[in-house]
Amino acid sequence: LGIYCSECGQKNTELLSVRAIVKELTDNVFSFDSRFFITLKYLMIKPGFLTKEYWAGRRTTYLPPLRMYLVLSVFYFFLHSIMDEGLLHFIIDKSPQNNPKTFAFNTDGVPQIFHFIIDNLNKGIKVTDERGLSKDVLDFMPSAMFILMPFMGLLLLFVYKKKKLFYSYHLITVLHFHCFVFFSNSIKELIPLIGDIITLFSFYYAVSMLKVIYQDSWYKTSMKFMILLITYGTSVMLTILASLFGTLFLRGLSV
Repeated sequence: LGIYCSECGQKNTELLSVRAIVKELTDNVFSFDSRFFITLKYLMIKPGFLTKEYWAGRRTTYLPPLRMYLVLSVFYFFLHSIMDEGLLHFIIDKSPQNNPKTFAFNTDGVPQIFHFIIDNLNKGIKVTDERGLSKDVLDFMPSAMFILMPFMGLLLLFVYKKKKLFYSYHLITVLHFHCFVFFSNSIKELIPLIGDIITLFSFYYAVSMLKVIYQDSWYKTSMKFMILLITYGTSVMLTILASLFGTLFLRGLSV
């Protein structure tokens, strides 16, 4: 028997051995590990480099952007949930936290048809009071960013329409930027003291990334970055508020 089937061209399964299974497993594992760390290195130290490489078809050395996004987002959500549940805060800070001030929506002058919604929102606020609304806002931010990724791709398509690139090219830019955001936020979760430094670095990173990818002047890149920041930031906040109000309403409805 040959190594490959003469009819279908597939490898002969009768030649499969334990050694082959182990080799295939270790090859896949170490291939993933090496590509992940190589991709992570260039993601952090060379803004825009991975996007340009992907556009040019040089992809085998690096983890695909969607796969990288999934890995880093899962890592961030896992890390955030640990910090949020207090498993690490118990060690870092055992001091009691103050409850946030209670507030409620006023129904004065509001049409009767909306009272049902406002009443349930107020009930939801009372239930949420112990946890704090600010915590919910932070929890919704990654989800809002994920939901708005296609929208951010459209923004790039509009802002850089003279480049005459397909939408998919801009989506790769968005994926790589979100990979950076999730990893930098993971660092902030682990080392809160350098949070402000990472925030400032993120602004520099975003402008540098756009400059490298789209090859505009620093002035044009900065102006376009401000347009993207204001438009996208507003969209994120509106999405967070919609998610927050929806959650409060459902909590109030369940009381």
